[in-house]
Amino acid sequence: MTASIIRHDITSSDAQAMKAMSAMFEGNPKLKFEPASRAAFDGIMGQAPAPEGVHFEQGQVGGVPGWWCRPEKASPASAILYLHGGGYVIGSAGAYRNFVGHIAQRAGVAAFVADYALAPERPFPAAVNDFHALHKGLLSLGYERIAVVGDSAGAGLALSSVADGIAKSGKIVSVVAMSPWLDMSLSGESMITRANTDPILSRETLADAAILYLGKVGADDKRLPLLDNDLSTMPPVRIHVGDAEVLLDDSLRFAKSAEGAGLDCEVHVWQGMTHVFPSSFSMLQAAAEALDDIGAFLARQFTQPAHKRVLVLGATGGTGRAIVQKLNALGHVPVALVRSPEKAKDLDAVIIEGDARDPAALEKALANCDAVISALGTPVSPFRKVTMLSTATKAVVAAMQRQNVRRLVSITGIGAGNSRGHGGFLFDRIIMPLLLKKVYADKDRQEAIIAQSGLEWVVVRPAVLNDKPRHGDVRALLDLSGFHGGTIARSDVADFVVDQVDSDTFVGRTPLITW
Repeated sequence: MTASIIRHDITSSDAQAMKAMSAMFEGNPKLKFEPASRAAFDGIMGQAPAPEGVHFEQGQVGGVPGWWCRPEKASPASAILYLHGGGYVIGSAGAYRNFVGHIAQRAGVAAFVADYALAPERPFPAAVNDFHALHKGLLSLGYERIAVVGDSAGAGLALSSVADGIAKSGKIVSVVAMSPWLDMSLSGESMITRANTDPILSRETLADAAILYLGKVGADDKRLPLLDNDLSTMPPVRIHVGDAEVLLDDSLRFAKSAEGAGLDCEVHVWQGMTHVFPSSFSMLQAAAEALDDIGAFLARQFTQPAHKRVLVLGATGGTGRAIVQKLNALGHVPVALVRSPEKAKDLDAVIIEGDARDPAALEKALANCDAVISALGTPVSPFRKVTMLSTATKAVVAAMQRQNVRRLVSITGIGAGNSRGHGGFLFDRIIMPLLLKKVYADKDRQEAIIAQSGLEWVVVRPAVLNDKPRHGDVRALLDLSGFHGGTIARSDVADFVVDQVDSDTFVGRTPLITW
């Protein structure tokens, strides 16, 4: 997954329209972000024609007021959260509802346009707090797939809040940003290079808005939109921005950060277009095309299978590598917590350096994860007590409980626990007593910790592993009377284990798998 910048040439008709628009604005002062401008701004945004087949109703989500835009036959499990622009000072849900209704119509889901907190009456971090309340409110209403969409300041609020670790795969599935304002310090080059081509915004008017929004907080506050945020946990992002606007550089710098994080991100740059040009979809061809792209992008994200972010422990081992491959094949995002990044340099996963027994490393690795798969191994020692598995599992369970990650799928090893006594004379009477007795004792402690965790757990006990090609006929035995030894390919184990991330068939159970 990489970030890409796609540039669109201007059509002759749009060039003429933009020329006329520039002439209309010429000589007039730039838009001022102050309470006195609210009525005028709402009047401009409210001119968007209402879409056909979309019902509007006022409501509240998470205690935040706004307007619902509900298309006919909208998908009941999905929703758009729209955060309007206006420099955190002006703008309203009522004025935006017609424009957002067109996005909802194209995406085929309901959209809630939020009247989040505005400055100077409610400065930072009130808008951020409202975002979190809105997100929780949508979840409480039963929406399983949420897209966050916004323009200008609302787009910056959307990107920064979702980058802050709130996104969960299958919950926040994507972010769409139109002309996002991300840099409160206004340090982008386009503030200067586009100063004479942007008829709407200027560095000075944005600086005035920043003063009202920030209040007593500095522009370097870590809770603000920052272009150096960790983007690795974000869902796919789509950005549309005009080439003629002073905020252009915010989008381009975000694309660079996204590329470094491996984020699935497309930034569409439209020649000659100005700030939040998609709202002029009734008069500009570029705006209509951008709006169609946004709708199609959202529709795809809502209908694709719910991809999850899964922490894999023991990812550099043979079985762990097979699990990572399987997760990638299904479109999930594997995260590998590894002690040696050098050993994991060929893994197609988000790499977090650290030990599975270290709470701080686990907290970092678990950020935004939906599940954990443990394929931890342990050194065999016939002489000393083995404790690595139980110690690590205790730390993992505690970290999952703190982070509210509920699903744990743990491989506890070859023939572990109750499957002993079914491996044949050599395995049962000689190898296991000599080499594995202390390992199995630790696996028993590991399973006891998992069973008492209160998590949604599945303990998987593979038969003896081999590196043969996938066999494809996996048996999951709960009654072990029919098991009399055998081996199973690591790839088959990986298939079964990854299935348990979504399946409830074996929750709270300990199947032995073989073929």
